[in-house]
Amino acid sequence: MLNPRVWILSGLFLMLAACSHLSEEVTDSDNTSINSNEYEREHINNEKDKNEHEGLVVAETDAGEFTLRLVSEKAVYESKEQIQLTGKLQYKGEGEELEIIHVESPLYFELLEVDRGVELLYYPTTELEEKTVLKQKEWYEEDYVKRISYSETDEHADFFHSFMEEPGFPPGEYEIELRADFTILQEDELITHQYATSLVIEVR
Repeated sequence: MLNPRVWILSGLFLMLAACSHLSEEVTDSDNTSINSNEYEREHINNEKDKNEHEGLVVAETDAGEFTLRLVSEKAVYESKEQIQLTGKLQYKGEGEELEIIHVESPLYFELLEVDRGVELLYYPTTELEEKTVLKQKEWYEEDYVKRISYSETDEHADFFHSFMEEPGFPPGEYEIELRADFTILQEDELITHQYATSLVIEVR
């Protein structure tokens, strides 16, 4: 028969062990809750990034300190519908801002109507010297505006005229190319940067 004192001590040890085990379970439960919240926040952020471009057509070129992005509101438009195209340039370097030098604009659009093989180009003047300050990780944006250079004697003059007069684009398949062309002054040396990205839209 066990000594009563031994029996009491054994009971105390069992109670302490049970309390220790319960404490570990509570701690593990708290850690799991924290990890779950962190996952939930990350999941929400990912969904926000996804929803930002949901339904859009996006083309992008990542070039070191710069990202060039072209966005179309949709892949297919109706012939009388306004075409929504946006060009974006982002500086991602170490400085808080960067001054770039360019002619008229650092961004310009070039279009090709694929079915007809017709290029819709605009030639900006090279005499203007403009400066734009890019803020770190902030988008510089420009919406597409119809501007083309052509002659009335061009074989596609009727198409060019229709393109400029209509609120949208004439029916066809269009390859849209966004180009960035600018210069930066780095250690007393002018360095030229040229990037491009493109996407295709359809007009019915």
